[in-house]
Amino acid sequence: MTSLSSAEACGEIARLSAIAADFRRRMEADPGSLYPAHAETLLQLGALLANQGEKENALEAVAESVLLFRALAGAQPAAFRLHLASALNSLSGRFSEAGMAEEARATSVESVEIANLALADQPDQARYVLVAGLINQAGLSMRNDDAETTIAVLGEAVRTFCDGGEAGAPYMAPMIEALHRAAMGFAETDKWEEAITLRRMMVSLFAAEPPSAILHLLGLALQQGSAAMGKARRHAEAAALGEEAVALGRTLCAADAAVYGVFLAQTLGNLAGRRHDMGENHAGLELALEAVNLFHTSMGEEPGTAVPALVVTLRNLTNILSALGLTEQAATVNEQRAQLQATLELQVSKV
Repeated sequence: MTSLSSAEACGEIARLSAIAADFRRRMEADPGSLYPAHAETLLQLGALLANQGEKENALEAVAESVLLFRALAGAQPAAFRLHLASALNSLSGRFSEAGMAEEARATSVESVEIANLALADQPDQARYVLVAGLINQAGLSMRNDDAETTIAVLGEAVRTFCDGGEAGAPYMAPMIEALHRAAMGFAETDKWEEAITLRRMMVSLFAAEPPSAILHLLGLALQQGSAAMGKARRHAEAAALGEEAVALGRTLCAADAAVYGVFLAQTLGNLAGRRHDMGENHAGLELALEAVNLFHTSMGEEPGTAVPALVVTLRNLTNILSALGLTEQAATVNEQRAQLQATLELQVSKV
């Protein structure tokens, strides 16, 4: 729906309300009559009311629309089952906004069930109503802190979406947004395995080579997950994720060093730390030195990102040099790290 100003929205609400009232009068005059346009009008009205913050009125309008579509689907399943599934998905959203979590969940489940049935009659259209219902269902599970169900339902949504092939192109952006928001939510609560799974799902949406931005998001999740697992002493898993992040970094940097040079340096510095954790200090040293050189090369591109990451890498390099018995070199690197850290802290204090 096109974005409307507040005055335009109020005018449209008044217009749709008048149309709905007229349909009600017709139904009173002719009991048993049903008008698909009446149900559609109420759906549009509910969306506008919700945007205006009128949650109760929005819920009432969409609930009435569902009743009408339910009756229409009962009379003509092939023609209106899909409309009912879409309306139920909207009603689930209105229930959720009203704080009615159980009603929202039950309505979402019914929406998905009916959309699955509609696949037989209208496979192309029903596929994306089903995807929307699954995304909504996953969101409800995530708000209920049920990570396992969230991942499973979003996985089903991705498979359903991908089965549509090129027909899914108009729906790609909402699919990416849903996965991105869920991944960000898991990352914010340090659930890196879940976040990485969702980033992999984003990559799987693309039949051909995924855009660099999508690969970068996966790489960031891999790197951050690797660092988190390193802190948790899950060293083998941390190193595996770190290796994958470096491989992605090399691919991205080869395509555009100006944009992704700092990212590759970050992944190398992280993996150096993970190798040190596993006692593989010679391998860690090579990675750390490559990272430092790349940071210096790419510093002008993203100084705000590069300098803090370089500080972390220099700390890893200091630890590696110390472990190899190269104490003088370790002291020199640590002094450089301390100077950079002091500069960063001074800059932050001036902000």
